Amino acid sequence: MTRKGCIWLLILLWLALPGLTAYAQGLRTPLGRFRWGRYQEEKKMSREQAAAKYNYCPTGGCVVRLEEVEVRPSSARPGDTLTLSTTYTLLTSTDMPIPVTITREIFYQGKSLGQTKTMSTRNLNGTWTQRVEFTLEPRSAPGIYTLVTRIQTAFGQDQKSAQFSVY
Repeated sequence: MTRKGCIWLLILLWLALPGLTAYAQGLRTPLGRFRWGRYQEEKKMSREQAAAKYNYCPTGGCVVRLEEVEVRPSSARPGDTLTLSTTYTLLTSTDMPIPVTITREIFYQGKSLGQTKTMSTRNLNGTWTQRVEFTLEPRSAPGIYTLVTRIQTAFGQDQKSAQFSVY
């Protein structure tokens, strides 16, 4: 392999390592280990569509809105894999990509089991949906869990929660 090829391989590994480490380690909790899987993000509405939906005027400031947080299925057994879906809208005066950070925190019986931060992305204006898979520990306690999702940009933040049950 050439020197240039080695450098690119090292850069690629350096960029991928935090995500691979987080996946391998999972989210350690008093109830066991939650495992975060792959995630994907797709644009649901263009800037123009989102601006029309919210009657957005650039002189009115920026919009950072968490539209929906959903856990599917809403009821699962220990060891099952769930899909967390987060839909959000970004509108700024210019249609430039902006850094976005989505943070998720899981609560059980009112106590935080831990927080995970997705890799920050840079998105253009519009409405986006991010999906991430989440595997429950085989020893997860039965009951109601609450997932709190926060979106943060330099222009503002928003937060919503969703519940799921383990039986």
